[in-house]
Amino acid sequence: MATISAISGYEAGVPFRTSGALFVLENEIDFDSLNVESGDVVQALPVGEGMRVLLVETEIVTPSDAATSATAIIGDGDDDDGFDADVDLKAEAGTIACTGSADAYAVSGKRYTSDDTIDVTPTWSGTTTTKGKIKVRAVVVKVA
Repeated sequence: MATISAISGYEAGVPFRTSGALFVLENEIDFDSLNVESGDVVQALPVGEGMRVLLVETEIVTPSDAATSATAIIGDGDDDDGFDADVDLKAEAGTIACTGSADAYAVSGKRYTSDDTIDVTPTWSGTTTTKGKIKVRAVVVKVA
């Protein structure tokens, strides 16, 4: 299992400049072009100290064609599926999955006391020629 950074060009905490600013971070992850394997951890979005991530959503851009199943979990360094424990990577393009009531960070999101990343960990089963592409978005507020 490898850790793959997909946050080239991102700076943790940008674009906020002052406390209380609400904003959205977004990144498109192409599993094929990044050569991601099942179980790899893809660092999708940087999270800066003093930020609260209120929710994370995942949009399917290109579905996986895995023969059996293709799923992903969305989390961070403390809880690998804290934001979403079941993203269907075979879902139709345009499908959006987001933090649900059963996810660990569902009630009030998560406040970060140090820099971290929001991570995607995919798993494919069966013959797969297209692993797929997703957009990961986080609704964030600068709190301190």
